[in-house]
Amino acid sequence: MDQLIFIVCGRSKRAGLGFASVAVLLLASLPAFAADPTPAALIEHGHFKRAQVILAERLKANPNDAQALCDMSKVSIAFLRRDDAVQQAEKALAIDGKSVDFHVQLVEALGSKLDDTDAGMFARMSLARRFRKEAEITLQLDPNNIDANEDLMEFHLDAPGIVGGDQQKADEIAERMTHISPVHGYLMKVEIALHDRRTAEIGPLLRQAINADPKNYSAQMRAANFYLEQGGAALAQAEAQAKQAIAIAPDRVSGYTALAVVYTQQARWNDLEALLKDAQTAVPDDLAPLYQSAKNIVTNNQIQQMTRAEGYLRSYLAQPPEGGEPSLAGAHWRLGLVLEKQGHKDQARQELQTAVTLDPKFEPAKKDLKRLQ
Repeated sequence: MDQLIFIVCGRSKRAGLGFASVAVLLLASLPAFAADPTPAALIEHGHFKRAQVILAERLKANPNDAQALCDMSKVSIAFLRRDDAVQQAEKALAIDGKSVDFHVQLVEALGSKLDDTDAGMFARMSLARRFRKEAEITLQLDPNNIDANEDLMEFHLDAPGIVGGDQQKADEIAERMTHISPVHGYLMKVEIALHDRRTAEIGPLLRQAINADPKNYSAQMRAANFYLEQGGAALAQAEAQAKQAIAIAPDRVSGYTALAVVYTQQARWNDLEALLKDAQTAVPDDLAPLYQSAKNIVTNNQIQQMTRAEGYLRSYLAQPPEGGEPSLAGAHWRLGLVLEKQGHKDQARQELQTAVTLDPKFEPAKKDLKRLQ
């Protein structure tokens, strides 16, 4: 509904059909990166809607295209079609059981299912055991696989001991990875420090990750969002890291989103408008910077800027959201809150009702709708 902005692509590493016609219309206006895109490149850069169009055509022509099934599983995760993601990954693996990439994707799909809060305790325990087993199988095939090591580290960090979680093993995996892929190893250590609330260690670890690979987009964005969460004087560092991320990959939206939040929190409205224009030119099919700017105006209670927030949310609602970004239900909820602050309670109720209609399980909208009735 209202996902965190530090999602870079897919699962935090882990966070809609019917987008084909919209995505086709957008293709003509996309930047040079999209001149001859592959689904893998589009997915890596967070362009799930565009990848979905290409993959749907490939699977229509050949339902047993294993690579297309694997890539579509990644798209399904982004749009929270978790059961589809697992089935697509399983089918790809059934076609080619020797592919490390297909094993990795099944682990990712199972991880997405584990993130589903609707799953019951016993179902989650069963999924957790299968997740671990599949990650370990993948590492037997490729002991240095970054994604599989990351997945197994997350398992040991988050899973209870009853299903095999072991924080010492998480530490060991992260330490080992600093010698195999230093940037990823240090980012794993960042996640462990966050999990343990050892905040003082995070800044130095992020610097080590960035020093290991200054061109790594994920490292720059992890740093940008860490400093963004700190707020205050740390916003200057968040701004610097977000600008570095944009310079590395101007077609990816997360850098613009983080920078938009910085400008909103600092009330730098001229800078914000210029940035949003650049973002919509560079990434026209992902309007997350608009949403997050509006969200921050509301949460910071910047009353004089509610008309601005309303405009941003209405623009966000004008097209289907990108994978991994806030849902339409989330945007209608936020718009309802903006309208309430403007004194338009009838319109606010309409927006909140729309949010609940789109997602009957959306508790924040249900609570606010009840409050306004």
